[in-house]
Amino acid sequence: MYIDSTRGTVYTVFMYPELYSTFIFGVFGLIVGSYANVYILRLHTGKSTGGRSGCMSCGETLTYRDLVPVVSYFVLKGKCRKCGSHISHQYWLVEATMALLFASIGFYTQFISQGIFSAWLVTLLVIITVYDIRHTIIPNEVVYTFIASLIAMHIYILFYIPTSAVLPYIFNVVASGIVVPLPLFLLWLVSKGACMGFGDIKLTLGFGLALGIYNGLSAVFLGFIIGSIIGVGIITSQKLSYQYFKRGAQTIHMKSEIPFAPFLIAGFLLVYIFGFDVIGILQSITL
Repeated sequence: MYIDSTRGTVYTVFMYPELYSTFIFGVFGLIVGSYANVYILRLHTGKSTGGRSGCMSCGETLTYRDLVPVVSYFVLKGKCRKCGSHISHQYWLVEATMALLFASIGFYTQFISQGIFSAWLVTLLVIITVYDIRHTIIPNEVVYTFIASLIAMHIYILFYIPTSAVLPYIFNVVASGIVVPLPLFLLWLVSKGACMGFGDIKLTLGFGLALGIYNGLSAVFLGFIIGSIIGVGIITSQKLSYQYFKRGAQTIHMKSEIPFAPFLIAGFLLVYIFGFDVIGILQSITL
């Protein structure tokens, strides 16, 4: 806060609501990220997703000092306070990522209800991303929740649009849910599941429900671009590292099983939050 002495006016962050909502959502993202980590690590392990957090090695119950998002990890130097075992980088990375994504939502959103719903979708997608990286599979309960949340949103909207617009609206929603995942479905069908998991198809069905046909396909296409660049980059760096420095062996190649959901979700978030239009950009370049 500062005072303009020439006018005597007091300025605060509250005069810029987008900055205020950015901060609030960012802090909320840190907290949600901490809970998301617990859910990811306990999902399908037989452990309850509730209850107090503890060290994965010694089982010591963590105190509030050990649970401050991001900060505790670096204060503890990435080690358990009691047994000294290494704490996964996943903890602070997920918390920081959630904070940045939530802050972006807070900056761009116009309505608080819209922001909260977007934050909920982002939480589900971050969980899917990290779980797929760890286990190369998309958990059904999370992706179905993602789809169900979007269907519930559309049902809610139906109560607030003119009767004459109901059928066209339903047609557009259904068409989006079919067209957007169709390219991945055909790839899965032709390759008999070798090139694409069915979980990715279910995920992109949700993309269609959230973004519509044009933006949904744009998100999928962007995901393929990101995946191709990163995949080729990793393979090339491994080859160069071994060829010139004789370090390491090539562990990832063209036939390796690589989780694809993170790339698709990256494309979705770029379109959903930031309005990135890769199809429009490519059209403008080629014209």
